[in-house]
Amino acid sequence: MSDSLELEGCDLPACVRLRSSIGSITLTVSLAVFTDIFLYGVIIPVIPFALTSRVGLETTEVQTWLSVLLAVYGAAMFCASPVCGWATDRIRSRRTFLLIGLVALSAATALLLAAKSLVLIIVARTLQGVSAAVVWVAGPALLADSVDPDQIGRFMGFMGDATGLAILAAPAVGGVVFERVGYNAVFFICFGLLGLDMLLRLLVIEKERAENAVVEHNDRKSVSAHEINTTTTKQGESSSLPAQKSVLDDCASLRSATSGTDDRGTVTNVKSWRDHLWPLRTLLLSPRLATDLFGCLVQATLFTSIESILPLQVRQSFHWGSLGAGLVFLPLTLPALTSPLIGWVADRYQARLPCIAGSSLAALAFVLLRLVTDGTAKDKIILCCLVAIIGLALTLVLIPLMADIVHAVNSMDAKGQIGPRTGGSYGQAYALFNMAYAAGSAIGPLLAGLLRVRMGWGATTLVLGCLSGASIVPIAVWAGNHKPAKEEDDEITA
Repeated sequence: MSDSLELEGCDLPACVRLRSSIGSITLTVSLAVFTDIFLYGVIIPVIPFALTSRVGLETTEVQTWLSVLLAVYGAAMFCASPVCGWATDRIRSRRTFLLIGLVALSAATALLLAAKSLVLIIVARTLQGVSAAVVWVAGPALLADSVDPDQIGRFMGFMGDATGLAILAAPAVGGVVFERVGYNAVFFICFGLLGLDMLLRLLVIEKERAENAVVEHNDRKSVSAHEINTTTTKQGESSSLPAQKSVLDDCASLRSATSGTDDRGTVTNVKSWRDHLWPLRTLLLSPRLATDLFGCLVQATLFTSIESILPLQVRQSFHWGSLGAGLVFLPLTLPALTSPLIGWVADRYQARLPCIAGSSLAALAFVLLRLVTDGTAKDKIILCCLVAIIGLALTLVLIPLMADIVHAVNSMDAKGQIGPRTGGSYGQAYALFNMAYAAGSAIGPLLAGLLRVRMGWGATTLVLGCLSGASIVPIAVWAGNHKPAKEEDDEITA
């Protein structure tokens, strides 16, 4: 949206300009991401209690059903993502889908509060997965619609900040509130956050709608001036009726543009009916986008791998309890707060360089983790430092790849590889991202757990390091090679 109209100079109400500003859109998307991750994590400490005390499961069955519920969430997210991507691009109202996702998340929270049967908890986790799919498809797509492509990395970084804060805060808040106040109080906090999130999602106006409102508003003023000039003659009087009708139509269009409705038709001039109905295949055939998705899958695999094996390792090597096992995740998640800075670096120097640097750092840190086997103070310090490097390295790769998805879609669109459609293809591109990340999140714990049981800690970290190193090759060849939007516009004009 580099050529977007300036809303500040128009006569629209200040509240409309504020609600459609990039800051408001970024805040709304970031809070949506925070709410999604927070409500996922805050119930982790209370789900075992719900399964035993409320559902009536035996203690020996809890671990099995915890794994099942995690799988249900991931499967729902994976299956709902392509449908959400296609629908949000087809209809184009990202705000509408964010509201639908919040309704699903609210229903899931209510079910978890009231559930006293395993079926209701499974349904609630399914709705949470669907809501996550909506947020992680419509949210980035809304940012891509609103932000200049040359700044998309920095704004994607704010989503990374929200994710990191939610990961850090949710389990702690859930555990403390559950222990001190009780089961229901945890969900009262959730409903308060849902109310705040609902308010922002209702208030936000998509930037394109506000820009359309500026155009419609200016046209209405021009028609009104013409009407005044022509009323001095009889012919002008006779022609005032269609002019008045035009003014009324323009006013209706202005109200529609600043409200949540979307009456625009779809563009039907499409080269292929397959591209029009389901262009995921076209997107996957792009080597650059496929590389971005592969990189996201690898990052999810690495993150969930270390997340699944680290607590058991520190318990066996350092004899740490649950508190220590929880605190060791701080150096893994805190680097996510640097996401806006990393996004700015990706905007300035393209995604390829930070991705290569991050993958190299992660590979080195994973390989060195195999040396941490004793319980000495030195080993504990080294472990925490290496885990922090891994957290920074994964962020250094994931945020630029998320931003590069926008550039990959824009490049395909400029070359005519994507047929014209109502809402572009950002939604479906991020649906593929969602599916890749969900697949990696499923692969990671299975891969790391199997390797650790069969081959041990050292061999597991070595394999993970090799996986990170191997991802450098496709990234170096295909990912992140884009020109600034202004340069591309100049070349097209020339």
